[in-house]
Amino acid sequence: MSSIPALRAPSAVRPVPVDEAVVAPPGQEPGGEAIVSVVGSDGAGKSTVSRLATERLVAAGARVERVDRWDIVGNAAYPTAQFIQPDVRHARLCASQMPSTSRFLFLMWSMSLALSGRASHGDSAGTLTLLDGYWMKHAASEIVYGLDEVWVRDVVAGLPPSDQVVYLRVAPAQAWERKKGRDVVPYECGMDPDCAQDSFLTHQRRILDILDDWAGRFGWLTIDAGQPLDKVVAQVVSTACEPPAAAVRLARVGS
Repeated sequence: MSSIPALRAPSAVRPVPVDEAVVAPPGQEPGGEAIVSVVGSDGAGKSTVSRLATERLVAAGARVERVDRWDIVGNAAYPTAQFIQPDVRHARLCASQMPSTSRFLFLMWSMSLALSGRASHGDSAGTLTLLDGYWMKHAASEIVYGLDEVWVRDVVAGLPPSDQVVYLRVAPAQAWERKKGRDVVPYECGMDPDCAQDSFLTHQRRILDILDDWAGRFGWLTIDAGQPLDKVVAQVVSTACEPPAAAVRLARVGS
């Protein structure tokens, strides 16, 4: 991956070859631990499912660490993020109001920093890292907002690859029922300040189209997130306990 040249101004979305892949840069693979990413569109239940799955795995005696990009906010373990006000809700609001390119780079930086903090905690060998969301939904969302898909992939290729991607797929109408009147924000609604239902559904369908395509092309495990929560969590726990596939050590859009 090039550095400065790769950060060209995003242009129109270009098709990406199905078989395009980039080998993970030396030293970026975690030392013996597995990374499982729990991804999905807004309202899929990523945070809830990853939290409950982590609790079950820890209770069963597994070494598990759940990582979220917002772990860096107001956390002394991340001193380089102290310039951000210690208020996650405020940080998320500010990020959502950035221009698309700046927002995407900020979100990828925050997740990269959160992961680096995990690695610095000491001996992480044999630890399962469960990522809440990772980069997939934000990448899809920013492509919908107009970023060039090839450029987006250039950026995310520098992040550590996942051993498994668990895609919580939920229909936009069901996601709306979960979120309405509670925590719907303009960023999830195509930047509609009124957060109208139609705006949410239209925007989420476009995100879902991209995630569905990536899931099919890159072998993500798709779970119906419309099932009862307990069943969804059980499936994620079962997946997290499986040995990683040898071929997943490629840092491509599916990782």
